[in-house]
Amino acid sequence: MITPKDLVNLPVIGDVVVLAAPEATPHRAVKEIAILDAEALTGDYDSFYPGDAVFSSLGFSGGNEAFIDEAILGLIGRDVACIFIKGAIPYEPSERVIAASCRRRVPLVRYGSGPLEQIISEARSLIAEDARDDRAEEQLRQLMKLRGTCDLRRRFADVTGLGGSVVQAVALVADEGDPLVLAALKNQIAWVLPKVSPCFVTRFGDGLLALLASDDLAPLGEADAEALTAGFGTRCAAGLSEALGVDWADGAIAEALGCCAIARATSRLVVSWGTLGPDAFRIARGNGLLLERACAAGLGRLVASDAETGSNLVESMRAYVECGGETTLAAERLCQHPNSVRNRVNRARAVLAMENATDKQLFAYLSMIFL
Repeated sequence: MITPKDLVNLPVIGDVVVLAAPEATPHRAVKEIAILDAEALTGDYDSFYPGDAVFSSLGFSGGNEAFIDEAILGLIGRDVACIFIKGAIPYEPSERVIAASCRRRVPLVRYGSGPLEQIISEARSLIAEDARDDRAEEQLRQLMKLRGTCDLRRRFADVTGLGGSVVQAVALVADEGDPLVLAALKNQIAWVLPKVSPCFVTRFGDGLLALLASDDLAPLGEADAEALTAGFGTRCAAGLSEALGVDWADGAIAEALGCCAIARATSRLVVSWGTLGPDAFRIARGNGLLLERACAAGLGRLVASDAETGSNLVESMRAYVECGGETTLAAERLCQHPNSVRNRVNRARAVLAMENATDKQLFAYLSMIFL
């Protein structure tokens, strides 16, 4: 989503002052760029729509501030996204204009420099790029639902424009999703990665997703990913997938997104699937429907048993897992006798229909349930 804040930060616009509703600048959605010209002379503002970012040099006004006030109020009444006025003509909005701007959350912005034609061109390019990213993200999310179908390879090529038989995904976040930082990081990645492999880079969620594909792909390592984010601060995080056959492109995307989430949660710069360890199962549980249902079924049995008997198998088995299957440690955590915990483990074994399972098998299943 492009917002007035993105327009304020265009390099071509200078000497910016937000005159009213500054808190709304990161939140209003800008869909188109419009110009206020002769409409104020006719009083007809029907050509302006919600989502318009309206620019005006105020040339229609002859410097009459009351006339300008009425024009701006007319635009606010159309619920435009924001209003940018050129500071060439001295103007201070009246209290009535400021009140209306704040009430309708329509930012009023004055800028001092920047050719209007160039501003409009760059703003529309920004909107168009954002729309392309929206489409790409939606198409990739649809692609991730095609697991196991012969259509996946073709759809991957259609969405990304990439060929090749091997794919690797890189997911990145930066500075808590700040769009300006992400835009700079996207430009950096789009400049660097093509030197390594044909790639496709798009916004995805509150971060970025880069896809590399070729027949002889040399996979990126953690050091390569760290180099990509160098200079963007310690709040960057990246996740690397394995290099997989393109028929597993959806799996590569899921791996990268999961690794990035773990990196973000643990304040690590980079996490790769190959070094992820047990957290891989947590990610797999969230992305594998049957695995998720198997775990949910087991947890459901424990919950039902607690409801029926008034026991606390869920709490006890969670502690048992977190203590690595050590009943003595789990008993200390629960302030119970070790024999009580052993009895609950045996009851859980019966509830889960695992009477013939080994202790290791039972612990493995409980670990998956409480990931």
